[in-house]
Amino acid sequence: MKKGCIIVLVIMGVLFAGVVIAGLAGLRMAETHWGWRLAPEISHEEFATTETRIRLVLKPELLAPYLIDFVPDDAVDMPADRFELKEVLHHIIPREVALLARSDIIARRIRLTLFINEKRGGPLVATLVNEANPFAQAPQVEWTSNGLELHQRGALVAEGYIPIPGEVESELLQIWPSRAQEASATIEGNNQLELVIDNHNGDILALTGAIVAATGNDWNTLRQEDMADMAINIMESIHVARLAANMIDGDTAAIDLEIAADQESGPTLHFLLTGLAEPQLKELLQEDFNMMLTGNLHWDEQRSAIIGAYTLTGMDAFLTEQLAD
Repeated sequence: MKKGCIIVLVIMGVLFAGVVIAGLAGLRMAETHWGWRLAPEISHEEFATTETRIRLVLKPELLAPYLIDFVPDDAVDMPADRFELKEVLHHIIPREVALLARSDIIARRIRLTLFINEKRGGPLVATLVNEANPFAQAPQVEWTSNGLELHQRGALVAEGYIPIPGEVESELLQIWPSRAQEASATIEGNNQLELVIDNHNGDILALTGAIVAATGNDWNTLRQEDMADMAINIMESIHVARLAANMIDGDTAAIDLEIAADQESGPTLHFLLTGLAEPQLKELLQEDFNMMLTGNLHWDEQRSAIIGAYTLTGMDAFLTEQLAD
């Protein structure tokens, strides 16, 4: 082979290697800044502790097929029909969004963890969210993290807390002098939206006290109300509360409720829910949101639980209006 040919081949090899290196560097930069690769599947349980007793979990993947038709045509600036848009969302929509809460009696705080298991775009999502700063819309929460942080691909996390009034701390220690050692109740999974509250450490009372303080009300004043003692006794009687909600078509959602409680106080809680809370909730949904809630609760003595099965209709108009805004 002539010397000139060898030189040409060497130059071409060097150029090819340079292109490959540049391409790899570009991909690495794209992954660092935008997160284009598929992130691992990570559960919110990775960020729960033994003290985490409240879990609110949204599964956007399961909900997306029912919401895609509500997205306005001008909301997404891309030349795609509904099928193509659905395919795009399938690749980028988060697998899971969860809000975890645990009572820290010593520090007098309800500690909060917001968790997102992103598929793609984690670094970009964190940047965009922090620029928009939605956390400023919740001034009652003291955010301890630097906004939404990317702990690793697949794990976007924000942390904060809500103070618990000292008077509530005293009641918690009186009713629940020792912390429960058994594992906390967790979500059952495969629901679009699920809430589970394990109340063996009094987290319902702790959360109630924190919300009362966060809304600018005084706990001592509230405790002077006629039914305050009854409300505390009912909170004490609840063991685990579960709620699962799933859209079954574009206008309807099925809602299941289960509240495991003491045999002595459960029937009283059932009476209050069916006689006071349920009618008011149905009226609120009808008058303010033009939605109808049908169904009822019953006390299941064998399971020692209040069981409810509901259907919520009228979501089509509500979601159309909300997503259009």
